[in-house]
Amino acid sequence: MNVTVTRITVKYLADKACSFTANREVHPDLGKLYKAEHSPIRTQMFWVEMTGIPTFCSVHLVRHKFGVEHFVKSNREDLPGFTGDGGRMQPVNHAMLLNAQALINMARKRLCRKTHAITRDIMKLICLGVLEVDPDLYPCLVPECEYRGKCHEMKPCGRMGE
Repeated sequence: MNVTVTRITVKYLADKACSFTANREVHPDLGKLYKAEHSPIRTQMFWVEMTGIPTFCSVHLVRHKFGVEHFVKSNREDLPGFTGDGGRMQPVNHAMLLNAQALINMARKRLCRKTHAITRDIMKLICLGVLEVDPDLYPCLVPECEYRGKCHEMKPCGRMGE
């Protein structure tokens, strides 16, 4: 299992978006912009490649659909490259093209202790990849309970002392 993250846009686009909304030239601090979750953070785009992840983890990630496009290896047995029974553990390659807001939203759900441990580990690897390419975004990649200060799951895991 391998995860790589590539940043494919530059801060200049966020500056440009902020300048259009403010009707004057501005150069905001990207870390503050991420924390505020204002719309210009959606100009910051990332390419994430995951190779050899279990199919069921890919299915968890594919549930995220706003601000992200998924590209997943087919598990069809009639196509070249089929290597197993097509079950839940069948390894797949999964790539995502997504913006900063989508990464923040995905982290909130997939870093939660209620998430399957392997899916959570994959999300942690994505976060570490983000740390390498955009350290301003990394502090915003937290579980929902940490972001909201309280768990709102039907059956809390107890991390926040519920």
